[in-house]
Amino acid sequence: NWSAKAKRRNTTGTGRMRHLKRVYRRFRNGFREGTTPKPKRAAVAASSSS
Repeated sequence: NWSAKAKRRNTTGTGRMRHLKRVYRRFRNGFREGTTPKPKRAAVAASSSS
């Protein structure tokens, strides 16, 4: 019982998570790196006008 509580007090997420926050974001995007982002401007303008 006490060990479970101890774990809860200092697991991932109790602190700042300086690095892990970024890792989660990259995980959602599939760890893409060094690729050029899709041009949003043109796509948005084209879709809204049509």
